[in-house]
Amino acid sequence: MREIAVMRTRDEPRAQSVLEWALSPPGVIAWSRWLPGLQRRLDRPALTDLTQVRRLGILRSDGMGDLILTTGMFRELRRQLPDTQITFICQKRWAAWMRTCPWIDDVVDVDETRPGWLGAPKRAWELARFITRVWPLDFEVLLQPGTAFWYVHSRALAWFTGAPVRLCWEDSLSGVEVGGMFHTHRLAYPNAWHETEKCFRMLQAMGLEGNGRRLETWWTPDEAQRGETLARETKRGRRTLVALGLAGSEAERRWPEPRYLTVIRDLTARGDVAFLVFGGSDVASGCRWVAEQAGEGTSYAGENLTLGIVWAAIAQCDLYIGNDTGLMHMAAAARVPVVVVIGVPEGAPAGTRGDSTHTGPCETTARVVRPRDSVSPKPDIAAVSAEAVSAAAVDLLPGMVV
Repeated sequence: MREIAVMRTRDEPRAQSVLEWALSPPGVIAWSRWLPGLQRRLDRPALTDLTQVRRLGILRSDGMGDLILTTGMFRELRRQLPDTQITFICQKRWAAWMRTCPWIDDVVDVDETRPGWLGAPKRAWELARFITRVWPLDFEVLLQPGTAFWYVHSRALAWFTGAPVRLCWEDSLSGVEVGGMFHTHRLAYPNAWHETEKCFRMLQAMGLEGNGRRLETWWTPDEAQRGETLARETKRGRRTLVALGLAGSEAERRWPEPRYLTVIRDLTARGDVAFLVFGGSDVASGCRWVAEQAGEGTSYAGENLTLGIVWAAIAQCDLYIGNDTGLMHMAAAARVPVVVVIGVPEGAPAGTRGDSTHTGPCETTARVVRPRDSVSPKPDIAAVSAEAVSAAAVDLLPGMVV
């Protein structure tokens, strides 16, 4: 038994290296050649004029904020390609919301899987499910907007769509392989460019117009009514309504909850302000704590609202304060002034992941508050003071006592 255990231990690095190769871009391309029908699809005659595409896929398997940064592209694709069947591919958790998007004809959802060998069976199942769903759509062109700072396995889904034309962008100077070899066209866009700018440049690369560089909003009539009611009941006749966004897909990008409480008390002392707190189930306890500690004039919107209701409610606010998340991009798209708190310090190199030049507020009045005089180049959102955020908010809110 001891010898067997030793043999297994020695084989573990080898097995891990085999898995890493199988999931890497060269590995995926090598073994997938044996997948029946894939190569025939990839080798089909490619469109030379992409403005004539009739079956278009858009693959974006990242977060909610990234999807909102693509709304201008959705709008323009529908406006300029009115007869094209547009299918959007996204994470399963966003699929129901994206099916309400007025510029999309169909949505294909993909589920997240665990890394390593434990996730291999589900990964194979999800790939088979994806192929079964996507191949009948017969994409002529596949767009994969999104900035990758490293390779993630979902980049390979572009290859498995079988589309003969596949576009992505990547920073050619980064020196990092991010899965561009899965695509027929790699657009050389620096990481420092804003995500929205790159979406519109991708339209131009297709031969379409890249005008109207702005984000867009949508929600259903019922969601609009419920969002307006939520905002009105929270405001209760006060002059100003401020949205507080506590959410964040990564814990290190969430500003500490007690700082929000300090800002609430500071702004309440300066003006007639109500606060509506937003955040999903992952931060619900913190949202409730802030609302309870702040008392009258502060409400938690709740954790079971549709994203359309949340978006419609944020659009009724006079200011957004919070992390650089999807909620912030909702506010920016609705042209609500934004105070965004980020951990990337001043003086960080251009193109640093999480920097406002890349994914900050777009097309709205905004103040970006970040660590100053940081001794470390690493992001540290806790280094941002409540006083700095309050000062930025006062600067954007009329009628506040300075």
